[in-house]
Amino acid sequence: MTTSRTTIPLLFALALVGGAGRAVAADSHADSHDNRAGVAGRVLGETSPLPSAGVYAYQLADASLRKVLTDPQGNFLFQDLPAGLYKIIAHKIGFTPVVVRITRTTAQTYQFVELQLAEERRNGAGRVHPDDFWSVRSSIPGDVLRQIQSDERERTQLSLADAQQRLDLSNLAKAGFSTSMQAMTGVDQITQANGLLSGGGVGIAGQLGQVQVGLRGSFWQLNGDAAGRPGISGNTGQASNLSLDLTRGPGSRVVFTSQSNRLTRNSDGGAPIDFENYQVNWTQGLGETGRSDFSAQYTAESNYHAQAAIEPREIPEASRTWRLEGAYTTELSEGNTLQTGLRYRELQFDTPTPGLPASDLLSTANIDLFSRGGMRVQPAVLLEYGLYSTLSDGSLSLMPQGGIVLQLGTNWQLEGSASQRVYQNAALNPTFMPTLFESSDLCEQGSESCYRVSLGRKPAKDDTDGSVALTATRRKIGDTLRFYFSEETFDRLESLYLVRGDELPELRLQLSKHLTPKVVTTFDSSIGKGGGGIFLAADQRPYENQVQYLVASLDTQFLTSSTGVFLAFHHLSQELQPVGAPGSGAAPQMEIERLRLMLTQDLRFLFDLASDWAVQLDMEVSRGPLANATSTTTTNNSDLHRRLMGGIAVRF
Repeated sequence: MTTSRTTIPLLFALALVGGAGRAVAADSHADSHDNRAGVAGRVLGETSPLPSAGVYAYQLADASLRKVLTDPQGNFLFQDLPAGLYKIIAHKIGFTPVVVRITRTTAQTYQFVELQLAEERRNGAGRVHPDDFWSVRSSIPGDVLRQIQSDERERTQLSLADAQQRLDLSNLAKAGFSTSMQAMTGVDQITQANGLLSGGGVGIAGQLGQVQVGLRGSFWQLNGDAAGRPGISGNTGQASNLSLDLTRGPGSRVVFTSQSNRLTRNSDGGAPIDFENYQVNWTQGLGETGRSDFSAQYTAESNYHAQAAIEPREIPEASRTWRLEGAYTTELSEGNTLQTGLRYRELQFDTPTPGLPASDLLSTANIDLFSRGGMRVQPAVLLEYGLYSTLSDGSLSLMPQGGIVLQLGTNWQLEGSASQRVYQNAALNPTFMPTLFESSDLCEQGSESCYRVSLGRKPAKDDTDGSVALTATRRKIGDTLRFYFSEETFDRLESLYLVRGDELPELRLQLSKHLTPKVVTTFDSSIGKGGGGIFLAADQRPYENQVQYLVASLDTQFLTSSTGVFLAFHHLSQELQPVGAPGSGAAPQMEIERLRLMLTQDLRFLFDLASDWAVQLDMEVSRGPLANATSTTTTNNSDLHRRLMGGIAVRF
């Protein structure tokens, strides 16, 4: 669920129209792709598939854009496309573009889209008939429209003799590269009193030969000098993110990401809080039915996980983690897929919390072997199965898992999954990899068991009833981890600690609907409450852990006026109940509440601008501990903290 946004969305006045394409559920089309996540499909001409056709995935919420080219059979695939409302646009020179709209409830959903393009009609002068291309121009986003027009200009300007010069770097503009820039600044009381928070980002996307290139970066600066208050200096910090995405065709992709954060607590002279993460992911298709995946990740942190309102005893001051993973996926037969893989993880951490016996640099390592797959029993029934085994310092744990997907009628689908880890001589080790509430694999991260049931409805073509999904999950925690509810580094206190033995039931509701043809709204809400694990606190006393959270968001887009309204609410609480010692004192408590309102206005609705401009106003009010507080001084803080930021973005 997207309740924390670090980029400035650009909302456009788009007229939603249908076309010759249609979006349908994967269960009735592409049985061979059951275990994939994303949007796949095929582009057809009037009589045969169209190779090398451009297919665009344009998300209405944040104006993000992805492009792929169809293979010789006209097939395409957008992998791991996040949840949201999308326009899928297909275009090839000599054909009229087609636009269809789809709704994705989660990034793990698999959808199949078939688009059929008609050949352009031309008048006696050789010009495109006005009822063809220009009739759908208003429904095509500006970024896509410029690329299509660039392709059309190249067709008339390039001859066979100079066609080989298309890859020349001087022709990048013609190749359809788009650039977005954004900047925000404002006053932040959430991290400390009257801090100044400013930053921005840049994004570049386009086609370089047969490679789709995407580059995104952002930088944020926190200045803790409190204006007008001599002698007071709060937090200072920097946060930067970089992502490079290279995609070649539907089967080859390389993604590199880096994140670097540093926060200095000047107010109390505490040690700096650092976090660095570097990751590379590579996917390559093998043959007609195989795919290999490889990922490498390195994480280093210092005081990042330790500085919390409630802190477990075993959390060290610093840690370093390496993670390598490789997997191979293939289709054994029609409707039967299998994936096998190997994962290596190594953790090094320094001396634990002061008060415990000192020790040298400690290190743990384990190897995970896993296998999972899917089997089509009949067109409406899909069985999923898997097994994880973990080897670590002579200990062993097994985690069998399975699931079933039932297609109920045309649009409704019922899903169920279960996994259970069996430990043998397994040590109790905390995990220091980031565990985000929005992660797709929470049942795998630090879980001893996980049971999930989901009932959802996906809209058919031209269906205005929208989509709905109701999911119930019950997790039992197997490793100590810090559960983050915000991706923003300066909001790291918006988190809960979970320990081995915690039971965490959760109920989630997702709705997406057209209130009117020009008003689209998406509602997402999750509520969880549980605990029961033994929490060894920093005071070296055992407590029974109790946690609860409520996370809700409402995202509404007014397409006529190109206005977006985003409202989110978070409530987190954690309480430690003393175990068997009534005289041990009051239990530490932590409670955080946050209300966020974000308004976005596209200026093209008001002015005739050559580029796409948008302004944004972001307001937050929260109650809870500040980010410069330490575990020894903070129990609960009922003061209100405010954040007010404004900014502007442009895409050209």
